[in-house]
Amino acid sequence: MRKGILVTLLSTLLVLAVVLGACTQTPTTTQTSTSTAPLKVLKIGTTQPMNSPGGLQGKKWFDLYAKMVNDAGGWKIGNDTYKLQIIVYDDQAVVTKAEDNIRTLVLQDGCKFIIGGQTNQAAVDIPITEPAHVMVIGSDLTNSSADPNVQYYYTTGNFFNSALVYKICKDMVAAGVKSYVSVKPDIEMGHFIDPIIDAAWQIASGGSVKKLGTVFVDPTTVDFGPVATKVMSYHPDCADLIYLGMIANSVPNIYRALADVGFKGIILPGTASTQDVANLVTTVGKDFIEGGEVFSQDPTGYQTDPRMLSIINAYIQQYGQLETNYTAALNGMFLLEDAINATQSVDVDTIKTYLDHIDHPIRQLLGWEMLFARPDLNNLRTICGGYDHPIQKISNGQLVNFSQVTMKEQYLFTIISNNMVDTYKAYWEQYGYPNFPADEEAANTLHFTDLGITGHD
Repeated sequence: MRKGILVTLLSTLLVLAVVLGACTQTPTTTQTSTSTAPLKVLKIGTTQPMNSPGGLQGKKWFDLYAKMVNDAGGWKIGNDTYKLQIIVYDDQAVVTKAEDNIRTLVLQDGCKFIIGGQTNQAAVDIPITEPAHVMVIGSDLTNSSADPNVQYYYTTGNFFNSALVYKICKDMVAAGVKSYVSVKPDIEMGHFIDPIIDAAWQIASGGSVKKLGTVFVDPTTVDFGPVATKVMSYHPDCADLIYLGMIANSVPNIYRALADVGFKGIILPGTASTQDVANLVTTVGKDFIEGGEVFSQDPTGYQTDPRMLSIINAYIQQYGQLETNYTAALNGMFLLEDAINATQSVDVDTIKTYLDHIDHPIRQLLGWEMLFARPDLNNLRTICGGYDHPIQKISNGQLVNFSQVTMKEQYLFTIISNNMVDTYKAYWEQYGYPNFPADEEAANTLHFTDLGITGHD
């Protein structure tokens, strides 16, 4: 087994701040109340970067969620029925501002549950939330929250969301890619993610694909001509731009620059919207962008669960179209909802006891999500999650749904790529192997047999 590295994906990096105060459940007709008695109020607080499409859409999802619950008469929990009040604070994608928002939600608004947060925010949140016994279901990229001494922090998935790049790289290998150049922002996150993506390429190809180099791009860059020239000097089959999009306007600019220097390979933009692709068709032509694959948060064609479809349809009815910059906004809510339904309680410690040992997948808008233990950090509570994720392909000048990264692939690839098979095998033999969604098995490209373990697929 090759030496691993800590793999976390930031489809994630797209996952922006979402905070949940004293929580509630998404609408189901079986859990609403027809009682005329006064409803209790449960506050949901969210901290969103309102200067981004993701933050704006996150607010829409939470507003819709509350509207559906309240329009149905509230949420019946135990002997009480609750009306939802959502408090939205703007963090402007700044960690210190998000920290201030969380302090306000906890200390002034009285929120007892928090969902979301920026991926590098946990270390500043925990000193606020942990002493107050406030539960966080966040998006920690740093592993600060996985410390066994931290008792009230859970994540919906960054660590166990690492198969996205793996599956795209596997597709590129099947398309005949033999070499690539990585283009990343010259910032801390760019240097952090570069070896992670390299590991995905090597594992997906069995070591057959050659990395020719990395071109780090100054985040103030406007003229991408020199960057494109440097990429061309390597003569790669593929230009890997995954996460270059952390620099505003960088991806369309480098596409144009690569077209100008005559690049002929496949370009991986990491993320792209329907409008992004339409704009590229106009500026560089559909043939130039053909074959690129992107992380997607579009459940169209994959989601079959009636309740999830009803929420998606309600979003379309409310806002006119399904926007997919941040469809994962409600992931933490669905986990918390499952715990509240099962316990019929909003008591933090009751919910904690349930989530610490959860052993089943939870439906969310993009498919499934699960929580897992972190025996690699000596944390045996199920505190760290992952979730399904679609992949789209640029075909004939349009984005089309191409494949789905399953929960099993997310989990197993993370373990393989971090060289943690022996640690997790010992854990599974003592505490049991996870049960993955049966309806995804046909789509899985990774199995326990790939870890040298038989009898558990």
